Amino acid sequence: MPDLNPSNVRTPKRLLEEARLFADEDDEKAAALFEQAAVRARLYRDQETLADALNGMAKLEHKRGDSHSALFHLQEAREIRHMLGDLRGEAGLLCNIGSLYTDLGNFNTALDYLLQAETIAGGNGDVLSASISTNLARVYDDLNDLTSAEQNYQKALQIVRSIGHPMGEAILSTNYGEFQLRRGRLDQAEQLLCAALDLTARKSFIAAEALRHLGVLYRQRGAVQEALVAFHDAINLARTSEDLDILVEVLINEAETHLQEQHLTLAADVLFEAEELARGSSRKRALARILALSSQVQEQEGRIAQALQTARESHQLESQVLKAEAEQRTRQLATQHELERARTELDQQRSRYETERLAKEKMERESSERLKELERKALYDALTGLPNRLLLADRFRVALEHASRTGTRLALGVLDLNKFKTINDTLGHHVGDELLIEVARRLEPILRAEDTVARTGGDEFVFLIRSITDTEAVLAVARRIMQAFEPMFHLYQHHLHVGPSIGFAEFPEDALTYQDLFEKADKAMYEAKAKGSGFELHGMQSSDRMAPITLEAALHQALRNAEMDVVYQPYCTAEGQPRGAEALLRWHHPVFGNVSPLEFLPIAESTGLSVPIGTWVLHKACQEAAHWPGRTLSVNVSSRQFSHPELSVVVQQALEASGLSPSLLQLEIKEELLARQLERSQSRLTVLEDLGVRLFIDDFGEGFTSFTALKNHPIHGVKLHRALIQNLNPERKGSKDEALLASVVQMAQALELEVIAKGVETQYQWEFLTRLGVTALQGFLFSRPLGAAEMAGQF
Repeated sequence: MPDLNPSNVRTPKRLLEEARLFADEDDEKAAALFEQAAVRARLYRDQETLADALNGMAKLEHKRGDSHSALFHLQEAREIRHMLGDLRGEAGLLCNIGSLYTDLGNFNTALDYLLQAETIAGGNGDVLSASISTNLARVYDDLNDLTSAEQNYQKALQIVRSIGHPMGEAILSTNYGEFQLRRGRLDQAEQLLCAALDLTARKSFIAAEALRHLGVLYRQRGAVQEALVAFHDAINLARTSEDLDILVEVLINEAETHLQEQHLTLAADVLFEAEELARGSSRKRALARILALSSQVQEQEGRIAQALQTARESHQLESQVLKAEAEQRTRQLATQHELERARTELDQQRSRYETERLAKEKMERESSERLKELERKALYDALTGLPNRLLLADRFRVALEHASRTGTRLALGVLDLNKFKTINDTLGHHVGDELLIEVARRLEPILRAEDTVARTGGDEFVFLIRSITDTEAVLAVARRIMQAFEPMFHLYQHHLHVGPSIGFAEFPEDALTYQDLFEKADKAMYEAKAKGSGFELHGMQSSDRMAPITLEAALHQALRNAEMDVVYQPYCTAEGQPRGAEALLRWHHPVFGNVSPLEFLPIAESTGLSVPIGTWVLHKACQEAAHWPGRTLSVNVSSRQFSHPELSVVVQQALEASGLSPSLLQLEIKEELLARQLERSQSRLTVLEDLGVRLFIDDFGEGFTSFTALKNHPIHGVKLHRALIQNLNPERKGSKDEALLASVVQMAQALELEVIAKGVETQYQWEFLTRLGVTALQGFLFSRPLGAAEMAGQF
């Protein structure tokens, strides 16, 4: 959303702060913000911010492999710090340049820069001094000057301890411990690595790296089981911290250990996972090492031809890595030469153009300020600073051209403040104006940069939402708008609750022009005002549909008003005998009638209401199933329920209150949920299993569950995904659908899991599934969902 209002122009320092916020989350966005900060700092002659922005750009450039650009920007930043007389800033940049040369393998050049940094910094015993000493230790290590390397490691470690920097101490202890490990000093290495684990409380990527080195240390001592435990803990931490580099390295170390112990199958399994990660992330050097180990496994298994082919691929990858490094060194040397030549030319021209540049900048600044002021008056609302009707129309034209060209959609929304005229008339126009300003302040942050909110007159605000994928995106915007009005407005001495009425229309579904879209959105807004729903979308205002905002509000009252009920879908044995039933939630609203679970369950999940609703369902279903002699009850567990720390307590309370035997309760967890929370789900499932209940994976065969989850998690059975069954019919006998279903069932049976099929609607499906050995079936072929009384009569 372009902003021509001078009061809202972001300063270089603000851009720099935003770039630093994104630096560890979104490298692409951070790089763009660093570049903008540098450009604007040059314009404002803000040399200090320019140096910081160049340093930030260099860090990201080096991270993505563009080290010659990183070097260029670091050298310029260093010159700026030198010109400003900022010795500490210059020393920090010299340290960064030295670190970059170390990564490039140019160790002598790196040493020169780091020694300069050490001289300028003056050994103040602070974080900068510790960083310089740490980098010097790395360089001396690479130059095989082990004595100097150890002295610098000890110096850096002493500094971080004296200034109370536990994270820095943990990193240094890990690096120093790895150094001692390579020198064969196992006791000293173990002491340092264990200290790093204590400092990090065995959390974060640092702990994962320390555990990896401890695993190697234990392996060298011959303590194989201790080594494997350390590797296992390191893998879990690396996955939690999402550090792919450490994860791949630990997997390689674990595979080396299994290979050393001649555990070829285990080594192959670990290498398979490591290879997938390395290929998926283009880590060629790591992939070359993995393939070399895989070749050894294949050779020892007697697969000589395959071992040879794998070894060739490993050698080819290693050659590619070495070639790429050589080319990078060549580019770096060329860049260094170009940098020196450009610096000389720049010094010669700087004095000649300085006066002319200052005069031009002054003229451009004055002209730009006049232009911005004219644009502000012409295109922005004088009271709120939001775009006005004219700018909105221009942005709509651009958005419409883009949508027509790319085949995407856009939405136009109209917002009107409820009872605004009353506020103006009773409290005064000054309160009304302040309310409009505060509304504008709340609305702007909830939109994306490409979207627009404009004030087009009175209390009318108009939204332009670009590049939407579906109606749900519009509903999400509407929810955020409604939430922005939840806090009270504090205006002078008045505290007011003010609500909006909002209407939206979509292009191209509802209209093709601005005027038509506005009329449709305006009509939807008046519909929302008349119904008191807060929000309406054009085409969804009929009396038999609930607006999403209204639906969410009604959900909060549904349990309290006894509008919800539980019905049961029976399922049978393969012979057709009653076995149990699955609890299904139903909602009958007094005004809108039966509301589909497809409509209200996603909203309940997104708002957190699925937790109390799920607790109510579990208690009610257990109470009613207690009257079914020996029959099982299946209850679905939502994502939020499964993640809730009190789930096991809720299950136990429901069982105790109803008297239902735990062995008769089956909890169904979505396959996708287990895949997303692979590590955390195991402990939760174990606690539930200890209660005596049975645990099933729902919608099995959807493609999310890993073999690790099936093998390691306490799962008793699976319920097949409906899509695997719906295409079974005699005309497609012997089809790929049947083959796929058979393979899925066989895999589950191989893991000794019970298999239940749902969505069974024909005799052929029943017979085919029975031949596969499916133990239970559910679907309309046997029964529709039944109420509690009808269900009790089935047994």
